[in-house]
Amino acid sequence: MKPMQPWYWRSLPLEQRSGSEIFAALFRPDANPDAIATLLESPAPTSEDRSQLARYSICAGIPRIIDGQPQLWTPPVGEILPFLQQLLECKGAGSASVQGAGGERAGGAIPATSHQPLATSHSLDSRLPIPDSLPFTGGWLGWLGYDLAWEIEKLPYVKSDPLPFPVAYWYEPECFAVLDHLEQILWLAVSVPQQLDDLQERLEKSEVKSQKSKVKNNCEFRIQSAEGEAQRYSEFLLLTHQEEYETAVCRAKKYIQAGDIFQANLSLRFETSTSASSWQIYQALQQINPSPFASYWQTPWGAVISCSPERLVQLHDRQVQTRPIAGTRSRGATPAQDRDLAQDLLSNTKEIAEHIMLVDLERNDLGRVCEWGSVVVDELLAIERYSHVMHLVSNITGTLKPEYNAIDLIRAVFPGGTITGCPKVRCMEIIEELEPVRRSLFYGSCGYLDWRGNLDLNILIRTLLYSREQKAGSREQSKRAEGAEEAEGEKSRATSHQPLATLPTPDSRNQVWGQVGAGIVADSDPEREWYESLHKAQAQIIALKRTEK
Repeated sequence: MKPMQPWYWRSLPLEQRSGSEIFAALFRPDANPDAIATLLESPAPTSEDRSQLARYSICAGIPRIIDGQPQLWTPPVGEILPFLQQLLECKGAGSASVQGAGGERAGGAIPATSHQPLATSHSLDSRLPIPDSLPFTGGWLGWLGYDLAWEIEKLPYVKSDPLPFPVAYWYEPECFAVLDHLEQILWLAVSVPQQLDDLQERLEKSEVKSQKSKVKNNCEFRIQSAEGEAQRYSEFLLLTHQEEYETAVCRAKKYIQAGDIFQANLSLRFETSTSASSWQIYQALQQINPSPFASYWQTPWGAVISCSPERLVQLHDRQVQTRPIAGTRSRGATPAQDRDLAQDLLSNTKEIAEHIMLVDLERNDLGRVCEWGSVVVDELLAIERYSHVMHLVSNITGTLKPEYNAIDLIRAVFPGGTITGCPKVRCMEIIEELEPVRRSLFYGSCGYLDWRGNLDLNILIRTLLYSREQKAGSREQSKRAEGAEEAEGEKSRATSHQPLATLPTPDSRNQVWGQVGAGIVADSDPEREWYESLHKAQAQIIALKRTEK
């Protein structure tokens, strides 16, 4: 693995453009839906209650080619974290470039431990340093599927994963852009100086259409009753029926009563087919439910479409933060009803106890790698509102110990406690027992690993996985895979299911999967947990229906 090659930089006015607009203009090839492209998007402007989360967006295109080899990797379980460690160790000296009257030139090497600003040029040829606060100045973009947990802990492996995505996927982009929504600056970084002019020309030629203010009143889409919520799912295949989910909740409660665990997150998967493109679905979902940790990944295996509201962990200049979400209510049809629902959430003993338990879990996780006394909860039990739900959110910070790095931090916190439960390892064992299929990328993480050692990962909730490869027989293939489990002695909860109905499938049968869940505690009501799980998927369901041709 060779040291990282230099980057050449240019800054331009952002002019209020969104991450989606810049991504579509620069990196998304309409003619090739299998080409690699990535968007990590925070909405701008965003609501006041999460403005601090939405300063930057990052987008990138295809991988770099070095000595004829694409800089893209899919290490298997057992080799993922050592591989990421190797990436950081082999990054060599970070390089930069400046652009002046004499043209582009590569900048000098910066020691691996340095946090000095890189050199760059402004579009008017005045030399300006790249701010050290920029979250990504070169490195790797990628994801970590839920199964990374099997590399970190010794866990039973009894279910199959019928989905086509690799557990880990990381690549070094050839070109990328960082959008600073606060300062309204667009930073372009390329591997070859001439690419700066190419990217700028694409921006100037692109006929970017605003994606704002096209969303209808959310109240039109709200669920008014349990029967209505069930009806919304009538066109989707649920791999777990209500009776089976409620049975799993009861079994989880027995583990709680026996003292095995305090809380567990149980999820269910839904599946459908669509004629829409993955990009159309992402655009609809981001319009309906703008979220601070949204992402769109176009890969050879399919697309990942996420409007995640939750950060797993961020590391910048050895400062760490994690932002757990636990506790949910639907949005009110009126401002007064919305305030009442928020107050109900804040005064609910069960929700508060569950949330505090998970905050303590995350504090303990950070305490394993952070300096003694540095771990603090700097935001507790805040309400964050999204299009169809509101959440209880807290923020925990700390200072990473000098002997640890970003990879050690991943090992300490992955997967997030909010999507497993407490204690984490025993909950993962129970999840493996009670859920019908492996979680695949759902409840894993995606984001960036910067060459300086900085890191930011979300949790893949409010996420859809999309595959153009899976045709009409995919449901039958999934059932055969589940039947194989049963033959091996593991009872499958999905084999007996038939779709309640199916969406029309004209010419193309692109397959889409989603997964939603709820936190189970000692006094959980199984039926309520079922409907809370379904409610979390409303924005995804609306996006799929809007884009269906």
